[in-house]
Amino acid sequence: MVYEGKPLYTPNPMPDRHMMVDIETLGLDIDAAIVAIGAVIFDPRGDQFEDEFQITISKASNRREGRSIDPKTVEWWSQQSKEAQEAVFGGSHESLNVAIDHFTKWINCLNPTCTRVWAKSPDFDCKMLENTCKHMGRIWPFKFWETRCCRTAMELAYPEGNFPAMEVEGPMHDALSDAKRQALEIQHVYHILEC
Repeated sequence: MVYEGKPLYTPNPMPDRHMMVDIETLGLDIDAAIVAIGAVIFDPRGDQFEDEFQITISKASNRREGRSIDPKTVEWWSQQSKEAQEAVFGGSHESLNVAIDHFTKWINCLNPTCTRVWAKSPDFDCKMLENTCKHMGRIWPFKFWETRCCRTAMELAYPEGNFPAMEVEGPMHDALSDAKRQALEIQHVYHILEC
């Protein structure tokens, strides 16, 4: 028997306003100190960014909030480029409370709202941000079904692992530069998979 009537289900078109987020931390545990947040708003089918967010956070305020600092991660940071260290640890810093407040307000004020949040990997960046929001009495603005993983998408487009390098201004391990690089990677993935 073949059904010839109207489709039982008509999917909505894929949303085209996504957020890419990247954080820099002083550990790998869920309660690790977050020292930088970078994010960009982008259309995965486009080739540019609509909006961006960047903030650096003081180590002392993380300590006051009971966030953990791993000596191995601190040592790892000492081995990174001077540019990356300056991007994260140089200049002015906000308290963790102010940073999370600014970040969640920025997301909630976006119009139209973002319907997807990407990270590399959401099990790290998004989960740690969600944990920090809960700790600070804020609501993480995304549901679990709205998260997407860069690595999974990249592997779908390049199963052999030969993904081309994306160039952006700024050093590796600068949260905003990394968020931009990852957004370009997803735009490239969409281009490859839709061709």
